Amino acid sequence: MRAKIRKFAHSQAMIFLKLLSESFLAAVNSLIVNKLRTFLSLLGITIGIFAIISVFTAVDTLESNLRTNIASLGDNVIRIQKWPWTFGPDYPWWKYMLRPLPGYAEMQEVEKRSELAASVSMMVQSWGKTVKYGSVSVENCGIEGVAENFEKINTFEIQEGRYFTENEYQSGRAICVIGNGIYENLFPWGGAVGKEIKVLGRNMKVIGVFKREGDSMMGNSNDDVVMIPLNYARNIVNIKSERLQPFIMVKAKEGITNLDLIEELRGIMRAIRKLKP
Repeated sequence: MRAKIRKFAHSQAMIFLKLLSESFLAAVNSLIVNKLRTFLSLLGITIGIFAIISVFTAVDTLESNLRTNIASLGDNVIRIQKWPWTFGPDYPWWKYMLRPLPGYAEMQEVEKRSELAASVSMMVQSWGKTVKYGSVSVENCGIEGVAENFEKINTFEIQEGRYFTENEYQSGRAICVIGNGIYENLFPWGGAVGKEIKVLGRNMKVIGVFKREGDSMMGNSNDDVVMIPLNYARNIVNIKSERLQPFIMVKAKEGITNLDLIEELRGIMRAIRKLKP
């Protein structure tokens, strides 16, 4: 009985191996005979795998760039400005038009009254300006006037030279830090630090150069920017102008949430402007 079972199992195994070998040989023969179909099949599989890898790589790169750009705005930073960032279908723009612009004195009051803020600063900005050095010029540049503590709120790196000191902020000296794009166009052979460039019709001494940042999804790259102390900007432009888009930046202390900071800032601003609850 056992011999018959072994013989049956052996015959079944031989049949299975024969079928497997015949199927394999038929598949190989089909591939050899239909070379074009084989090539197209392999090409389709290769393209599919490449497309999947490319999509995942693009998504990872996009996420990395987005995180980097958001981080450059500063962690736990709240902006106080006249206009909101988003425009919805029920956007009451006529109400926002009546709002006053934030001012330098209000920035000082926020810094004095806030208990949840680690740093407070302010910025005004104007775009589409021309910067010159000798006979060379760069168009469509941004001019940014920043108040003290700006470097404690925003993230950037200095490639050459240095950033403003507290005394330079307060005195409002005619100095600037330029973006890498402006630097490469005006000083292709280097040596920008210590030179004077013409900005808004005024001569300003270059004390530093920002490290190249590249294109930013958030539109906050410093590559085409000339940054100057706000107290100097007050002498050459009207920092209360709507065209300069002034805004106050407030960075929360460690462990303080944005919601808590927003509530405190709302109360402070209403008190400063003497608005009823």
